[in-house]
Amino acid sequence: ISSIALSKTTYDYTGKVITPSVKIKNVYGESLKKDRDYTVKYSSGRKNYGKYTVTVTFKGNYSGTKKLTFEIVPAKVTFSKLTAGSKALTATWKSVSGATGYEVQYSTSKKFTKKTTKTVTIKKAKTNKTTIKKLSKGKTYYVKVRAYKTVGKTKIYSAWSSVKTVKVK
Repeated sequence: ISSIALSKTTYDYTGKVITPSVKIKNVYGESLKKDRDYTVKYSSGRKNYGKYTVTVTFKGNYSGTKKLTFEIVPAKVTFSKLTAGSKALTATWKSVSGATGYEVQYSTSKKFTKKTTKTVTIKKAKTNKTTIKKLSKGKTYYVKVRAYKTVGKTKIYSAWSSVKTVKVK
C-alpha cells in the first residue's frame, strides 16, 4: 500500500450520518477495490459533533488493518457586519445551529500574531453580536469569529470566518 486516505477529515455538522469514502492505492499507483481488496467499518453515531474512526481491513493480496479518523465540527461562521465606534468595535455574525458559543479574535496584525491578538469568548449560543471596548483610537483592527460546541469537557471548533477589517474612531 502506498497511500490510504479519507475523502475529507473534517465535516460541518448537518444532523445527518456522515460516511466519508476511502481512497487506497498500491505501490504501482493502482486503486484498490472495496470488498475485493479491503473492507471498511465505520464507528456508530456519525451524525453528532466529535471524532469518529474508520477501520480499513485488508484482504486477498493485502493484509493488515488501518484506522483513520474524521471529525464533525460546527459549521463555519458567516460574518454579517463589523462597525467602528469611539475606541470600540461591534462584530455581528449569523448564528450557527447547534453551537454552544463563539470565539471572537481581534488583532492589530493581519497575521494575528500572539502579541497583538486577543480573544473574547461568548458563552451563549443565541448571542450573535459583541462590542469590544478600550481600543486604540485611529488603529486598524482585524476580526474573525468561530463557533464551538462543548462535548463532555472538550470544545470542538469550527473553521474561522473570513477576516473583516475596521478602523476605530
